[in-house]
Amino acid sequence: MLNRLPIFASNHYLLVAAFVFILVLIVADEVERRTRRYREIGAQEATQLINRGASLLDLRDRKTFDEGHIANAVRINADDLRERIPALAKSNPPAIILCCQNGEQSKRSAKQAAGLSSTPVAVLKNGITQWKQENFPLVQKSRGQT
Repeated sequence: MLNRLPIFASNHYLLVAAFVFILVLIVADEVERRTRRYREIGAQEATQLINRGASLLDLRDRKTFDEGHIANAVRINADDLRERIPALAKSNPPAIILCCQNGEQSKRSAKQAAGLSSTPVAVLKNGITQWKQENFPLVQKSRGQT
């Protein structure tokens, strides 16, 4: 059976090349996932961490944040992480959770945040979009607030 593998590979080299390419992508993704210094968490785990005192940073713009955000979330710009994370870590939260609309901005920012503090950093997987899909509540800014 194995002696026919080279014949198959030579007759179907594009199929074999596609298989090897996909295998390399899977391995690279797994290595990146295991070596990153933050973790992705779902809405349920985020709620548990928030209830234990985790700090929640919302990276969305002011308008989107005001339309609906997770209770006790602090809105910051991703550019301000370098100044805010070390000060936030001094309050010794069990974790720092980053969230955005779909999780992509949070992932990019988490790499930086994890390097700025020894406090564990987490990202809300799929962001506020997933939070809403799982029917977790959002707080809206009142019209009288500034």
